[in-house]
Amino acid sequence: MSDESRFPLIGEKFPEMAVETTQGSMKLPDQYKGKWFMLFSHPGDFTPVCTTEFYSFARRYDDFQKLNTDLIGLSVDSVISHIEWINWIKDNLKIEVPFPIIGDSMGRVASRLGMIQAESSAATVRAVFIVDPNSVVRLIMYYPLEIGRNVDELLRAIKALQTSDKYKGAMPANWPYNELIGEKMLNSAPKNVKDIPARMKEYKGYAWWLTYKDVPDNEVQEIKKIVKTKDEK
Repeated sequence: MSDESRFPLIGEKFPEMAVETTQGSMKLPDQYKGKWFMLFSHPGDFTPVCTTEFYSFARRYDDFQKLNTDLIGLSVDSVISHIEWINWIKDNLKIEVPFPIIGDSMGRVASRLGMIQAESSAATVRAVFIVDPNSVVRLIMYYPLEIGRNVDELLRAIKALQTSDKYKGAMPANWPYNELIGEKMLNSAPKNVKDIPARMKEYKGYAWWLTYKDVPDNEVQEIKKIVKTKDEK
């Protein structure tokens, strides 16, 4: 299967493409070189779930910016439709959508990124592509038409990827609020038997293959200010 006939996979470069958006023409991924970006699709303008999502994304835009991450939306509506919709959001919901939205009425970009699926041949599912500063796809999520996305989880995932890259470890479930190790991060398992004793001496853990280490407090506090527990909200 050729690269042009399938969507990019985690660990591959985001494909080069020229797009038209509500903020003008852009070339991806060059537009965001040196930054993280999150490209996400929605089924259609002037629809209920999508409107709640765009309100949430606009409201939390500054939190994405704190994580050096830009947003760019997409649906198979035209740029003109996008502009009319975000003007409606501004006038009626009193919030401005600050990020660009790709107009893809021919479905070219959506098809290239696997956003047209069996659920609907006439609309994009709610896809999410998180791309790092080297233009590498780091995370892909797909949601069905009827379920809106959780913005906290997207922010948490971005910060977890950034922290994993910086401190060379893996992030546990629900980080930074993991039920076993809290805000710490996991070490990769030793790759040979002779390294096991040293690993257990150097780090705390539950087993030789399940050890953990501290994450600098400034990194933890950054994400905790953005993503709070239910009791803190």
